[in-house]
Amino acid sequence: MAKRKPGSSIVKILLQNDRVRLAEMTIKPGDRGRLVERPDRVRYVLTGGKIREHFADGNVRKYHLKPGTAQWEKKSASFMENVGRSVVRFITVQVY
Repeated sequence: MAKRKPGSSIVKILLQNDRVRLAEMTIKPGDRGRLVERPDRVRYVLTGGKIREHFADGNVRKYHLKPGTAQWEKKSASFMENVGRSVVRFITVQVY
């Protein structure tokens, strides 16, 4: 398991080269990620839950990730916060 600071999300890199990055993200209840800029990407949800996403411009979006769903995400600078009671896990695919 990847090292993490208490209260932060866990990112496990599954594959990375000069063309693609495949990562598994785990966010426990109350955990939050760090603000980073991400390129366009696909997200596939393994286990869902309630998320609050904070964007660099100050906007906040609250939504529910549903298991088994795939979503296209445009380039953005943000971080996620798990505001639910379940562990949220998803896979992201970034193509460079």
